[in-house]
Amino acid sequence: MTVSPLPLSVDGFALARISSDIASQGSWRIDSTDGNSYNQKLPGYSLLWAATFALGGLSPLAHVQLIMPLIAALAVLPAYLLGVKATGRRLAGFVAGLFIALFGSFLLLTSTVAKESIGLLVFPMTVLLFHERADPRKRALAVLLLLFLPFLHSLTTFLTLGMVAALIVLTHRRALARGRFSGKALALDIATGPSLALGAWAYYTTVDLPFLSNILAPEAFVLFLAVVVLLTALIAPMARPAKRRIGRPIVGPATRLILPPAVGFFLLLENASAGLFVGTGETRPALLLVLPSLLVFAAFAVGGLQILRRTTNRANDLIVSMLVAPVALIVFGFLRGLDPGGFLLVYRAFDFLDYALAVLIGVAFVAAWRGIGRSRAARAGLGVAFLAALLLTTPMAWNTPAVFGVQNVTTSDEFQALAVLGSLGARNVTTDQRMADVGKMWFGYLANPDLPQKLRDNASLVGADYALVLERWTTVGAQVHPAPNIILLPETLAAFLATHRVVYETGLPGDRILVVQILP
Repeated sequence: MTVSPLPLSVDGFALARISSDIASQGSWRIDSTDGNSYNQKLPGYSLLWAATFALGGLSPLAHVQLIMPLIAALAVLPAYLLGVKATGRRLAGFVAGLFIALFGSFLLLTSTVAKESIGLLVFPMTVLLFHERADPRKRALAVLLLLFLPFLHSLTTFLTLGMVAALIVLTHRRALARGRFSGKALALDIATGPSLALGAWAYYTTVDLPFLSNILAPEAFVLFLAVVVLLTALIAPMARPAKRRIGRPIVGPATRLILPPAVGFFLLLENASAGLFVGTGETRPALLLVLPSLLVFAAFAVGGLQILRRTTNRANDLIVSMLVAPVALIVFGFLRGLDPGGFLLVYRAFDFLDYALAVLIGVAFVAAWRGIGRSRAARAGLGVAFLAALLLTTPMAWNTPAVFGVQNVTTSDEFQALAVLGSLGARNVTTDQRMADVGKMWFGYLANPDLPQKLRDNASLVGADYALVLERWTTVGAQVHPAPNIILLPETLAAFLATHRVVYETGLPGDRILVVQILP
């Protein structure tokens, strides 16, 4: 917010524009010719924001970045509740909430104006309510949220339904083992849980939602079902607590639990030297600097899962279900192909693990807190070390260009340059990916994200009447996410500017923003 008052994500401009249109037209509609048609098909966020700014007398664009973090900050509450439910200790709830508040990648998402930001607040509430579905009121609320989610965010819907399905498997596996299985109860759970996926599928098919074929294509769907069946078979034994053996410690060897995070860290390191996903960027040095903190939290999570597995607390089901659905999507993303599509599925699923990890970390923290005795110095050291590790992850939120190679911020100067293009009557603008998206989403003109590639390859700019050029393309590069940034030679950019006419310029030397008229 100190860098720019505008949305801290490109999607924020689309959501703000759709909200503004809904308020001005008094209705929601899907226009297939509109550059925002994809986001129009998922109107939940925009409908909520249209109502909010209309009631509060707010600007749909200028105030959305101010309001969004205030709402997303509520994410600490389900984390706190999950921590307390798992342990009965407020300390565990506090630690889980603190993790959600400060963990870098989660902090980034809950700071941005995006559909997923609200999804990360709604989905734990939905899973919690369904977990306590013995109360008909809570089941009804869970159903209402499951009916709303398809209109908010498709990935959140997909993963939430997966978590609900995992809860049903664990519950009825236990009931079967105890001789208390009820077909009627199973039918009711399916009707008010996984079966609601049929409505989401019907809606997404009707509006022809992009990317749906990534999962529903025959080959991809069979692969996904195979992953789900395998993980279901693996989690079914977790419906009962691990046995305690006389003469052996309560917390035993964690070989199997250590394997998944070990594989994850290995892949991150391997991706730093040779990109695993073809056409995407490699792990950046700034992200590698965060790895020691991630190792600390992975160790806490492994310890917390071991402790939780040795209790009869039904929070065990809740945490396992919140782990298995994102893991299934991550495994599917790897197996479907090491391409940009698989990469997007993998990295976007990770933050849906954060609530479960927060609870496991809270459980392990409470165990460590009790284990070190009543020494104030030792407990203070544990708390300070934990807080320091969390703070060391925050560059993932405030320094995304260095950590992830993605620039989220659109500055006021950049936005003004895009507005100048609109005032000039630009019909076909060429620029980089981020500026093209903002131009299409808010101003509605045709914008192509191909200028950096064409300048690098000395290709023709036929069809474009204006270009928007960022001088920083010669230093940090032009964004073409998920591919690596394109860094242009200063001579290449200078030759382009000398050939065409600069009609608007702003910014400091070395970081100028230029509107260029393309001459024949």
